[in-house]
Order: sequence, then C-alpha cells, then structure tokens
Amino acid sequence: MDSYYEMIVVLEIRLYPEEKPYHLFHLNRQLFEMKDAMKLKLLAVFLCFSIFQSESPAAPPVKLIFDTDMGNDIDDALALAVIHALQSRGECELLAVTSSKDNPWSIMYCDVVNSFYGRPGIPLGTVSKGVTNLEGSYTRKVVETSEKGQPVFARRFQNAEQIPDAVSVLRSTLAAQPDHSVVLVVVGFSTNIARLLQSPGDQISPLTGLELVSRKVKLLSQMIGRFDRDKPADFHEYNVKLDVPAAKTVYKLWPAEIPIVVSGWEVGRAIQNRASSIQNDYDYVKYHPVKMGYEYWHEMPYDRPTYDLTSVLYAIRPGRGYFGLSKPGQFKINKLGKLEHTVKPDGNQQYLTLTPDQIIRVQEVLENLSSQPPAK
Repeated sequence: MDSYYEMIVVLEIRLYPEEKPYHLFHLNRQLFEMKDAMKLKLLAVFLCFSIFQSESPAAPPVKLIFDTDMGNDIDDALALAVIHALQSRGECELLAVTSSKDNPWSIMYCDVVNSFYGRPGIPLGTVSKGVTNLEGSYTRKVVETSEKGQPVFARRFQNAEQIPDAVSVLRSTLAAQPDHSVVLVVVGFSTNIARLLQSPGDQISPLTGLELVSRKVKLLSQMIGRFDRDKPADFHEYNVKLDVPAAKTVYKLWPAEIPIVVSGWEVGRAIQNRASSIQNDYDYVKYHPVKMGYEYWHEMPYDRPTYDLTSVLYAIRPGRGYFGLSKPGQFKINKLGKLEHTVKPDGNQQYLTLTPDQIIRVQEVLENLSSQPPAK
C-alpha cells in the first residue's frame, strides 16, 4: 500500500497551490485494491502526466513600466509593492520606474522600495520642470529614517541628481524591448508620457517617441478621470487637473491601434486598503518602507482608496475577472479640461467597472499582494 499513499501525496502537492480546478479521473475502486506495486506506480505516473498535460502553458511575465507621482498619495507606494509581489510570483517584469512629481524625494523613495524588495538595479527616471514640486508627508521621512546614525533602508542612489531624466529612461527602456511587448502603467500626471510622445529621434533610437510607443507598447493602463453616474458637475480628477495640457496631448497623439484601459476615481474609491492590513500584515520586519509611508501620510488608523493599485492589477492580471469593462470607445479631454469617454463600436479605449462581489474579492487580493514579503 506504500505506492498508493505515494500517489495521493504526489497529487495533493501538485494541486494544492493552484487556484484553477483540474478534472481528475474517476478511478475504479478495484484499482486501489490491486496489490501489484508496479501497476500502482504506473497509475500514479499516468495520473500526474495527465494533470500536467491539462494545464495551460504559463504565460510569460508582463513587461511593464511604472510611471508614478510618488508622494502625492500613499496608494502609489502600495501599487509599487503589488508590482514587486507579482514579479516575485513570476507574473511581471518591472522594466523601469519613472516619476512625474518634480521633487527629488519622490524618485528616491522609489529607489528605497525597489531596493527593499531586492531589485535595486531597476532603471529610474525623474521629471524635470514638472507641474508640482511639493514634497509630501512621507517620502523624505522614509528615505532618511536612521538608527544609530545609519540609514535603515538601502538604496542605489545617494541623491536624485544622479538619476536620469524620465523621458530618456522611457525611450531607452522601450527601445530595448521586443515589439508590442510593453504595458505602460501610468498612475500620476501625464507629463512624462506626453513628453515621450513628442520626443524626437536621438542617440538612444532614431525613432520618435510616438514611433517607439507604436512599435513597443501593447497597452496603456492608467489611473485617471471619473466615470460614475454620481460624479458632481464640478469634480475635476487630480491626475487630469494638475497637468491638463499633458493629458490632452496623450489622448490626442496616442496611437489608435494600442488599447487604453482606464481605472477611474470611483473604482479605487470603492476598494479600500484597510488600516487593519497595515497594522497586522507588515510586521515581518522592523522597518518597512510602505508601512512607514502609510503611517507618515496620515495619522493612523485610516483606510485609503486603492486608486493606483487597480491599474496595476488590471495591467498584470487582465483576464482574472477582477473588473468589468465599459463599452469600447474613445477618450478625450473636453473643453473644461476633464476626461470624457465616448462610446464607439470600433473603439479600443475602455474604463474599468465593478460589481459588489468584485469589490470584496479585489480588496482581499490587493491587501495580500501589497503586504507580501520580499522574495528570498
């Protein structure tokens, strides 16, 4: 009977970590009563082979660039943590992080987070002459945290002056990737992306920025705008409002063949990152840059919308049923400087929608991912 138990153990180990169900064969009871150990071993091999064959091939990691206004809100930090968690699971590859916030501590905090998760070599880029240079309440405090006169967080760069311009990083990153392979995740102002689209050919690539995007990008996943029916007439979403000209440029120049999926204000607002997660799920280390940032951003305890996290989650797991999608159409910035969506049957630009069940599910998924420890 040792062979029988061996077969069961093999099957349980193989199946337990998977989310998707497998169809197991109905085994005739007489098979389990056979005394021939060799036949049972062969049966175990056959079953395992059948299960392995039933799996879909693993999807290649999603190549993504994360463009953020880190420091204006704490959801950017949580979103970057989600990316690192999914990279540790083999689901994505973070190619570069660029900041659209014109404050040195914004990109320095990104450096700290990348280093904390064991990936200090990820290219960084920062905006110059951006629309806001406000420091915010957490980025500098976290970067400068020290114990006994020594910084508690490792980082690659000593100051932001060592970090190149965001557009050059975006151009070089795209130029190095296969065609139609990159997902661009934009969760702040459109400043860097507008400048990328308007950039000429240079020593990095003879292609213009528009040509690079057309050739290399396969999706723009962006947190911007608001699309619910309860939206007040005077509401002006922050990521649009702070740089209307840049947003207008992006939606005017964006290549028609590349899809855009937007997560509006109402989506992140409906899915809260709970204070209980911050208080209980990050204590595997004494100093955690995301937890500390959350605690510095506002007085604890407080729940916070998952605005930017939703764009990240959709970008990496678009087919998991976490969100619905609006009818296809086209985005544009209207005369009031606000983002609007017009339904067009042949369009490929959509925004995320949510059901009550999806809200519960996504909240749990995002809290688990954002608090996942670094890979060892």
